[in-house]
Amino acid sequence: MTKATKRGLFYSAVVIFILASYIMIFYAQGYKFNFDDFGFYRTGSIHIKTNIGADVYLDDKKSGSTSFLSNSHTINGLLPGEYPVRVQRKDNYSFWEKNIRVEEGLVSEFSKIVLFPIFGEEKEIFVTELESMLYPSSSLNDTAVLTPVPKPTPKKSSPVLSPTHLIDTEPFYIERDILYKNNGLGNNPSQLAVNVKGFSLSQDNSKILYWSGRELWVVWLKKTDYQPIREADNKERIIRLSRPIKKAVWYLNEDWIVADDGKAYKLVEIDNREKINVVIF
Repeated sequence: MTKATKRGLFYSAVVIFILASYIMIFYAQGYKFNFDDFGFYRTGSIHIKTNIGADVYLDDKKSGSTSFLSNSHTINGLLPGEYPVRVQRKDNYSFWEKNIRVEEGLVSEFSKIVLFPIFGEEKEIFVTELESMLYPSSSLNDTAVLTPVPKPTPKKSSPVLSPTHLIDTEPFYIERDILYKNNGLGNNPSQLAVNVKGFSLSQDNSKILYWSGRELWVVWLKKTDYQPIREADNKERIIRLSRPIKKAVWYLNEDWIVADDGKAYKLVEIDNREKINVVIF
């Protein structure tokens, strides 16, 4: 082997070493080579949080599962783009799916996924729970007997609170189909929406839903600390149903709405990235 050949092999090895080191550094920093356009891109991730015992599929291939130890699963090392993701359980539960957009160097978070029982005895129990959420039973006993009491001696009448005064004590109220936010004594109320038939405030007072005919709307009262980020006072139409809405409430403290359209109960997620998942009972 001549000196020139040895020198050529040495310099070739140096170049290969430098290129390999360069590529390894890129990969270590979260970059990945895209053969479609022959460029390096910083990878992103998808973070899923849902029921325990759920399987997560990416492009119809199982990526992982949630368990008793962790109700979340993260898919790392994804090039920027759109990926079909499906979450399901092996038992009689609903599924959840979306086409999720992954951005370079960012995490796409979906932390409010809920799977619901849709078959068997669990479903029957769950439907009863939904009914109690929508229509809580009266605190009065239907069999109660009214006991006559002596007629009280007339006294000086106390001032009677007017309906307007009663409305003024509520944080939100509807008057002539207009939803108002009470801004306190001496301040004019804020008009939030018109043609409103009813509303429901979330347990943590962070958002309020209302319905107008067939449409469900949400107003965020506080900035969210999870994705998708909503600012205070953001308002979005979530969905338009095929039938007029009789009543709607929040499902526990999750980002799901229980709606009764007179024909079925519908559980509607409020994360409208790509599409809305709806489960019908």
